[in-house]
Amino acid sequence: MATEYYYFVTGLPAQSADDTKLLLTPLMFLHAAEEHLDESDFDLLELLLMPNDITNLVHILHDKDQWSDENTVSREEWEEVLALLKEHVDSNPLNKKLFKKHIPPFMIDYLHEYVKSGELKAENVLYQELFSRFYDWIKTSNNDFIKEWFRFDSDIRNITIAINCRKHGISYHDQLIGNNDLTEKLIKSTAGDFGLGGEYPMFETISRLNDQPDIIEKEKGFDALRWKWIDNRTFFDYFTIPRILGYFLKLQIVYRWIHLSQSVGEKRFNQVLHDLETSFEFPEEFALNKR
Repeated sequence: MATEYYYFVTGLPAQSADDTKLLLTPLMFLHAAEEHLDESDFDLLELLLMPNDITNLVHILHDKDQWSDENTVSREEWEEVLALLKEHVDSNPLNKKLFKKHIPPFMIDYLHEYVKSGELKAENVLYQELFSRFYDWIKTSNNDFIKEWFRFDSDIRNITIAINCRKHGISYHDQLIGNNDLTEKLIKSTAGDFGLGGEYPMFETISRLNDQPDIIEKEKGFDALRWKWIDNRTFFDYFTIPRILGYFLKLQIVYRWIHLSQSVGEKRFNQVLHDLETSFEFPEEFALNKR
């Protein structure tokens, strides 16, 4: 039976998409969660930080100073991993016990191949390859929320890649992230909607957002879509881990806009969310009366 975190959840500040100030930053939330959650549930929360770990790793490989403090692998740990891999570059198979347990095996395997090649790949190639391996690896999670969230997020990314590349006559088959039935359809279909219009209700919304000429409105629209997904997915999860995972994802969304674009006016996000709610109906499996 899932653990209920009644006191932790009820003590969290209320969230709104148009918040302009936060009583709790993502890092503060993580520190509080580590004290209250079971170890296995906190491990799930840390999985949501894996995209930041990948971004940090790419920056290290390209000797850049950019760094996200919301991570599970420190800069020193990445440098230690790379040093160990260079030391054991010819080892086959590689002894995984040399590396700390919180670094996923798919990352170690990828970096082992990378160090062997001696090639500095372009950032976009590193992102595509690492995220593809990550999305394939995350499918093995035993937590439904984690699997569904990253599948949803990768679907948005892949549909966006396909739409934009097709619009500009660019090949995108090797740019899609992960491997699933959606990516296969995006590659094979020649239809205007990639054959997704009837079976993937969010396609039209994603397509409409990609047509938005204002980059700020476009990005806020995608975050509004994510916010709405979280609301629907966690509606009946009152005090269990999916509610906490969803809270953290929302916290990251609001923090990103407050931190990066204070001058834009956060109330615009709330308007985009309202417009989205009145113009888009979620698939039946996310309908509240069906859960």
